[in-house]
Amino acid sequence: MMWRWSFWVLAADAAASLLRRPWHAVGMMSGIMLGVASASAAIVIADTQQGQIDLRFDLQRSDHVVVQAENVPRDGFSADQLRLVAGLEPVSSVGEFSNWSDGEPVTRSIASTIATVPVIVADRGGLEASGTEVIHGASADALGDPGRTAIAWVGRELADDLGVAPADGQALTDSQIVVRGHAYSVAGIVANDGGFGYVENSVILSRPVAVSTVGGTGQNVRVVAHVRPGSAAAVAGYAVRTLDPSGDLTLMDKTPADGEKLLKDVGGDLRRVGAALGGFVGLVGMIAIANTLMMSVHHRLRELGLRSAMGWSRRRIGLLVLTESGIAGLVAGVLGTAVGLACAAAWCWLHGWTLIMPAVLPCVVIGGGVAASLVGGLLPAWRAASISPLTAMRS
Repeated sequence: MMWRWSFWVLAADAAASLLRRPWHAVGMMSGIMLGVASASAAIVIADTQQGQIDLRFDLQRSDHVVVQAENVPRDGFSADQLRLVAGLEPVSSVGEFSNWSDGEPVTRSIASTIATVPVIVADRGGLEASGTEVIHGASADALGDPGRTAIAWVGRELADDLGVAPADGQALTDSQIVVRGHAYSVAGIVANDGGFGYVENSVILSRPVAVSTVGGTGQNVRVVAHVRPGSAAAVAGYAVRTLDPSGDLTLMDKTPADGEKLLKDVGGDLRRVGAALGGFVGLVGMIAIANTLMMSVHHRLRELGLRSAMGWSRRRIGLLVLTESGIAGLVAGVLGTAVGLACAAAWCWLHGWTLIMPAVLPCVVIGGGVAASLVGGLLPAWRAASISPLTAMRS
């Protein structure tokens, strides 16, 4: 009981001392209050923005699965196995989309214009998975028509350069192209505004047509699937096992890297920046408290000396100064936390974000403010405790 009584008496003395010098108290608390406010606001905004970053990174996560094969038979991938992959819930479309040749000379049938462009072998599923659209002419369904063996689809930019288009009665355009001496009727014009932009300057053939006319086995034979963002890795693993259960095709997962790790790194960096900012400002506040208390001790030499003459022990005088520091830190911590959370809430409201705040954050930052104040008050408390009554009265 005596200990409790002494503590409350000491706290009351410290509070009264601070109230007698309000501007001194405000100057002492301002640094800690600024540090606590900065730390709490930065951490809350970082946690809130993490959710927003997650939404933004959904756009950066891979939404395409790419599986490359080394040994594919002439008739291509098994349709039944492709249907198994297409049946997965995250998969919207899947099919072959192979770079058969990186550069083949292509001309129109009635002129000498020559362009060296890629030749792509694809089926309807592959075109859909790559985001390639037929903007003019026959649909991609014709790629699976075995009766149409001399047709090709031409990229939009290549069609403009060569001046070709599907036969539709227009007298100013040619409806045929020639690749490696083989003539193909232009069945349609395609475009791709996504990650397969090279389609705009390519010729697209079906696998049977490419095997029988262009020849070869293809430079980069692959299956492409369009999937829900974030599920590419799981779908790719399933596709490799399903498309090549015996291992004869030598499949390799070439799916673009997902942004999940980068997302975690960015989120962690934001939190560290917030904590570092709050810690730095808190350090400034600690130094401000130490400096203010040192000045206070210097200006209170007579008061402290009188207390000593009245029987106060050095320990009690040091605890008085340290208690003043702790009370200032507690008040600064509470006010700083309130200011910081209010600023964070206003920032989130302006940006239309839902505020996210860890439940323990107020306790942590207030405790940090008190701790910083106590550390800053150690040296002034020791200085006050070491003042002799005689020296104090002479001052």
